Order: sequence, then C-alpha cells, then structure tokens
Amino acid sequence: MRREIRKLLVVAAHGDDETLGAGGTIARLADDGVLVGLCVLTNDDGSRSVSGSGVTNRVAAIESAASVLGIKRVRVHGFGDNRLDTIGQLELNRVVEREVRDFEPDTLFTTSLADLSLDHQLVSRAARIAGRPGRGSVREIRCFEIRSATDTGEASGTPSGFRPNCWEVLEESHLDRKLEALRAYGQEVDPWPNPRSERGVRALAEYRGSQIAAGLAEAFELVRVVH
Repeated sequence: MRREIRKLLVVAAHGDDETLGAGGTIARLADDGVLVGLCVLTNDDGSRSVSGSGVTNRVAAIESAASVLGIKRVRVHGFGDNRLDTIGQLELNRVVEREVRDFEPDTLFTTSLADLSLDHQLVSRAARIAGRPGRGSVREIRCFEIRSATDTGEASGTPSGFRPNCWEVLEESHLDRKLEALRAYGQEVDPWPNPRSERGVRALAEYRGSQIAAGLAEAFELVRVVH
C-alpha cells in the first residue's frame, strides 16, 4: 500500500537540482494536494566562472521554477556554489534541521550520495540527519538522481552508486512542467546531446518509465519509509 504524502520538503544544494531530480514528481504531488516546500542551500552559480566575476544570484530563477512546479514555500540560503565543504557538515546539518523543524514535513526528497558533486553529498547527509528517527515528523526519505552529477559520480567510482528502488509514474503534463521549470534556469539548460538538455531530460524519463512498463517516470532511492 502506498504511503500518503501530505507535506514534502525538497532539500537541494543548488537551484535546478530539485527540477532535474524530481520536477515531474513534485508537479504530480502538488496537483494531488501535497504541500511542497523547497530548501536550497546555495544562491549563486559561482562555479561557472573561474575568476568568480559575473556570479549570478539565482533566487529569482529558483522562485520561478518553484511556481511552475507548484511549490508553495521556498527558502534559499546564502552559501556559495561548490563551497559547501568550507562550511562544515555540522553547520549544514543545523540549517536543514531548522528547515525541517519549521516546516514539519512528513517526507524529504534530496540529492544522492552517489553524486560526483561534493555539495550534493554534503546536503544528502544533512537531510538524512535532519530526518533521522525520533527527532521530528519525517517518515520517508528519498534521494533523486541528477544527470551529469549522479551518472558521472557512478562512472568515477563514488562509494555508493545510485540504486533506484522506487519509481513515480508521470503523465506528459508533468514532464512538460518539469521542462518549463528547467527553462527558468536559462544557462543551465544545454543543447543535445548534453544530459541536461531538454531532450536528455525526456530520454531519462522515458528510460525510467521503460523499467516499469510505463511511458514516463522518475526513479528514487528510498532511504527509509515508516508506514
């Protein structure tokens, strides 16, 4: 029996992680009446500039994408892109724990420990710690995959590969919303055959769908669920 989700908090390192990883599922759950919140730890795209000049604040893009997906609560913190390791795991844990305490979600979605990005790994650990048993309302934790981060991490031999054990079936309208939200991030959308292209995003949804004899789907690692 499927566990009913009432309040979902998506915890991400960067704006666009939530869309690439779970945008279709977020849209579907929001349509079903689930209250969805988003916590993003960084607010710039500093890693795209070697000198650090021309760094773009991404709050407007995050809020725009969230609106398309049906996310009602957005919190963006001010840490730097690709610099979360300079903050320390304890401080990241405290930030995410505050978000969980304030929003009181029953479900957390976050990035995977399989990702090559150290930011993603640190945020995944922080979300798991914030949602640990006996410390709050969280009854389910899932990790999502992000093309060019998860697949590259697996190819580079990260300690834990992405092993999906939960699939969410999507309608075409949900994938359309995911792609529309992704467009809000502008330069983050690359041309085909880049995995972050619109065609690449669709290809992954079709592949994950084919694994369960469905047209479209998103796949997750189910870390813990309490029925």
